[in-house]
Amino acid sequence: MDHKEYRKLHAEWYELVSGSKDHSEEIEFWVKCIEASSEPILELGSGTGRVLVPLLERGFHIVGIDTSEDMMAKCLAACEANGLKAELHQQSMLEFDLPRDFGLIFLDSGGLGLFTRDQDIHSTFERVMAHLKPGGLFVYEFAPVPAEDNTNQNDGRWAGDWVTGPDDVVIAWRNRNKYDATTHVWERLFVVEKFVRGRLVETEANERWGCFFTVDEAVRYATSAGFRDIRATHWLTDDPPSKEAGAITVQCRKPEEN
Repeated sequence: MDHKEYRKLHAEWYELVSGSKDHSEEIEFWVKCIEASSEPILELGSGTGRVLVPLLERGFHIVGIDTSEDMMAKCLAACEANGLKAELHQQSMLEFDLPRDFGLIFLDSGGLGLFTRDQDIHSTFERVMAHLKPGGLFVYEFAPVPAEDNTNQNDGRWAGDWVTGPDDVVIAWRNRNKYDATTHVWERLFVVEKFVRGRLVETEANERWGCFFTVDEAVRYATSAGFRDIRATHWLTDDPPSKEAGAITVQCRKPEEN
């Protein structure tokens, strides 16, 4: 998991884009997961606080880790603006070490797809197991391997859009993908440009890469790490994954102590 961190302009873009969307259904899903487990809660890759902040607003004890200083700064600012106190740690999922156990740990936003090496996934799942209470719940999400007739993953064309912000700010972005159908690894160059009153003031390029998984592959990681009660569902539902699913959720538990 050695790709570059999300930087300042990407964090600003992400905050604007996510803030323009309704995440209420997703937040309700995480509330149900909390009700099926216990607190405290740990979010892996908490970013700008898209999920963490609404859960804090509901009074839940949630902790976040992330490696991007710029994303974490956005999260802290959002918490301060809403009178909330956030506990964030700048640590990697592969090596995180926190002074408490959790009833629920989750990796959202298709986070499993950030990994391209099995060893990195095994390392992360080992850290999750070490930080869960006995019987604790681990939930992670991934994007499934595209259908063979889906050519959009490797069409080599630029695609993009723009979003408006306060103070006459417009942030435009474009990206170009490459996809290896043999390894299921994707590469992406993501370019973000910031305009203020019609003038370009800042440009940033982020290189990203990750991986798609089959359901069997994604479940196998939990099995090999020693988790129990493993089940995969269509994103935000209890339904089995369908062939049309764009995202899939896996839930599993740390075994109870004997």
